[in-house]
Amino acid sequence: MPRKNIIALAGKPLVAYSILAARYAKYITRVIVSTEDEEIAAVAKEWGAEVPFFRPGEMAEDNASVGDAISYTISRLGGHSENRVYVILFPTSPFRTPAFIDQMLEVLFSGYTSVATVKEVPIDPQILYMRDYKRWELINLLSETEAIPDWKRYYRQYATLYASMPQKLERHYYHVLSDRCMLIDIDTLEDLRLAEAVIDRGLFDFGF
Repeated sequence: MPRKNIIALAGKPLVAYSILAARYAKYITRVIVSTEDEEIAAVAKEWGAEVPFFRPGEMAEDNASVGDAISYTISRLGGHSENRVYVILFPTSPFRTPAFIDQMLEVLFSGYTSVATVKEVPIDPQILYMRDYKRWELINLLSETEAIPDWKRYYRQYATLYASMPQKLERHYYHVLSDRCMLIDIDTLEDLRLAEAVIDRGLFDFGF
């Protein structure tokens, strides 16, 4: 979905939800939008964010790494230090509150190197298959075992929030998102319509 960061969501540009959440969070002192686009920069400023510089255009291409863009932005802002915390809020995940940001930062301040949001990846052993290369067919995993194994739970990072600060010891905290609204990531028009329905029905209180 082209230029989705400024597409309208219930009367506000998508990026505005992340800007407002950051502005109302009590622990965040600067709100900075990283972009290479002048229109996005103008919208960000209108909603109260700073755009102190533009990132290189190659960091906006389809094959560009989000990590590279973040590293570039942090380096331009002075890099990591013991008294500086960087909070990354991805604009495609608008369903977060200032209180949630503050809660995650309080966890970070308690002695963690980073905090990140994750979502559970459902894995059902009854529908998992492995390839038998001798017979060139798929075999149900349960058919190869006498009993259902003790399957672990799996999670993947979900781009609602990531924050980090240097610590003497490397400790990382992962918060499992349980609010279904917070799991909405806007990548397609269908995602946008779902987000609009949630807002129209008052199913999520943004806190601003």
